[in-house]
Amino acid sequence: MCVIKPRDRGNRLGVAARVALDRSVRFLLANQGRDGLWRDFETPAGEASLWPTGFIGNALVSAASGPDALERAAAALVAAQNADGGWGYNEDVPSDADSTAWVLFFLARMGGSEDACRRAQACLVRHQRGGNGGIATYATPGPIRRFTAIGWWMPMWGWSRPHTEVTAIAGRALMVCLPCGGGQAADAAWRFVRAQQNVSGEWSSYWWTSPHYATAQAVEFAADRGERELVNRAASWTLRQQADSVGSAFASAMSLSILSRADADPEAIDRVIADLIASQHVDGGWPSEPVLRIPIPADTDPNGERRRRVVRFAGGIEVADQHRLFTSAACVAALAG
Repeated sequence: MCVIKPRDRGNRLGVAARVALDRSVRFLLANQGRDGLWRDFETPAGEASLWPTGFIGNALVSAASGPDALERAAAALVAAQNADGGWGYNEDVPSDADSTAWVLFFLARMGGSEDACRRAQACLVRHQRGGNGGIATYATPGPIRRFTAIGWWMPMWGWSRPHTEVTAIAGRALMVCLPCGGGQAADAAWRFVRAQQNVSGEWSSYWWTSPHYATAQAVEFAADRGERELVNRAASWTLRQQADSVGSAFASAMSLSILSRADADPEAIDRVIADLIASQHVDGGWPSEPVLRIPIPADTDPNGERRRRVVRFAGGIEVADQHRLFTSAACVAALAG
């Protein structure tokens, strides 16, 4: 695996950043459930559990923190694996590729159950579209349609199509699990993600209210593939968007992750770190805002980026991580970078 390493951040903010990181790690560890899972994002499907546990677990692995907590989380996730090899938003929701990818990535980095990882890999491959290599959030609409009780009159085009942010983390998870940094499924996933980069340097998101999350995941995938030019293009976009990111801990965390992977100006990185440090709460967590977007299932273009849309669907919901755990984990991963 070829990894683009971030520039050294220097010592000017090193101590303050380390203190902020340690406080946030303690915040996350204090909010782990007795069953080993972390919960956040209250939606009509209930609170998320399996998906945020995979995400938060990865952040703590990056920070090399909480080994006992991580072992409990890994055991809980293995026990909750669905018969199809995947994981869902929580224990009741059918498997989706995003949750499965984050959990697989976490378990693989933890050296978890080989059987669980093998089954999860097979699940992700079943979500992959042979035509373009993209990985759909839901492989088939049937299970999630039944769970949500959405009538047959509502198409599921949007939810069952490939999504950039999902394909990027799934591709990374497949790379971690396979020898020599790849395999056909990971290579195909990368071709899809590479083709989705916009001229301005960012990647558009389906499930998130801004491009920052999708861009950060695509940049991590690009860095794993040694694609420095694409990473630096994304960093240039990020620098142009910095003013819009101020005040959003989540966007700042994604921006820091992007810039740390690129040949970015250390002073620009320091500015983002300083913004994060300034916005951290006393308890060690960071403030949340509505960052998760759940479009109407039929909507394939919630950003309205296409010149013409055959059908325009309104609605959908935007959700904040009310416990601030997901946002705080994003900050941990970025500072641990």
